[in-house]
Amino acid sequence: MDGIKDASIQRPALDRLLRFDRRTEARYEAEHGRARAAHLRHTIIFGILLYILHDISTYLLLPDHYRIVVLSTLFVIVPCSLAAAYGVARVSAEVREIMVLGAMLAATALPLFMLYFSNAPHSTHMNVEVILCMVFANMVLALRFRYALTYSCLILFGAALAVGLKQGVDPNLKFALCFQFTSVCLLSVYSNYLFERRRCMDYRVSQEAMMRAETAEIAEKQFQVMSKTDALTGLPNRRFLDERLDEWLSDDRPAAVMMIDIDHFKLFNDTLGHPAGDECLRQIADAFRSAFSEPDLFCARFGGEEFILAVRNAEDLQVRHLANAVVRSIEALGITHPGRCDGVEVVTVSVGVALKRPAEPVSKSQVLSQADEALYQAKRRGRNRFVMRSEIVDPRIAVNS
Repeated sequence: MDGIKDASIQRPALDRLLRFDRRTEARYEAEHGRARAAHLRHTIIFGILLYILHDISTYLLLPDHYRIVVLSTLFVIVPCSLAAAYGVARVSAEVREIMVLGAMLAATALPLFMLYFSNAPHSTHMNVEVILCMVFANMVLALRFRYALTYSCLILFGAALAVGLKQGVDPNLKFALCFQFTSVCLLSVYSNYLFERRRCMDYRVSQEAMMRAETAEIAEKQFQVMSKTDALTGLPNRRFLDERLDEWLSDDRPAAVMMIDIDHFKLFNDTLGHPAGDECLRQIADAFRSAFSEPDLFCARFGGEEFILAVRNAEDLQVRHLANAVVRSIEALGITHPGRCDGVEVVTVSVGVALKRPAEPVSKSQVLSQADEALYQAKRRGRNRFVMRSEIVDPRIAVNS
């Protein structure tokens, strides 16, 4: 019978920057990484088209530097963005998010630089281009929060520096521009935080629900195993035995049932005490478990000092060899039995074997009764031996056991 191992279940951890623990992050990426890459790819392509269209407004605002803007867009911004769109599905999650961050920093740096560099009368209106980039990065692309925070801080610092150092601009206008940048930065970062927190919390709730379900399933399986396991020996108990025998005896394949009884076990308990008797049962159970554990062979505790060993798809000769191995393996354990008065100083077992022939209809009670009858004969013949039930029915086929 298969054991059930305890699962190591941990509640998904989330830090202040909305980062999962490593294990949860890997699980999330496995489940949602492909969808995230597809979202970034489509959004980046949409952003490139929008960015190129905005060159029209740049022509109206900066006619003196329009050529620089167009060349930078076509040969720097667009290639970097296309590379990011191509690579998001081919790199790790961390590299993917850093690539997108780098592309957005490059895209925002151009209008920020032109805001500072250009002397055109309407150059200060380039602040709108910077603001659109911030909104696009934090709310449309939805950079991961830690990267959105990094991006926004860098752009806000660059915008404040560009406006502050720009010549010929009214101080009140400089203050107004810096206020606008700060407001948009706070708004977009806060929106990004709310979105990212909801994403993370939803996933954490789903994971916790799944873990609770897994825990319940594991607990149920453990209970089922415990309900079919003998508490003292760890072997399958009578309930498991009944279910397995019903299954094995209902098909057409041959089977054998061995009823095993410890010889003079009452004397063992009377001499050494019940704790020693329990330890003896455990040692014998361990021997059965290690020696007789195969798909078509199992051992269960029948009750008291009795065990049942069942085997399927075995010929008569194989069954005889197996029964003899059972008797000899227990004798070989050398468990001292000082209470015996028959000259044997170690614990031994007697075995009664009943056979189910191929395609022979037989009930569980019949087989157990036949095995018990054979066991009784093994006791009468001197113990520490096995007897086949067929030998009792027809002594001519008996073999020296």
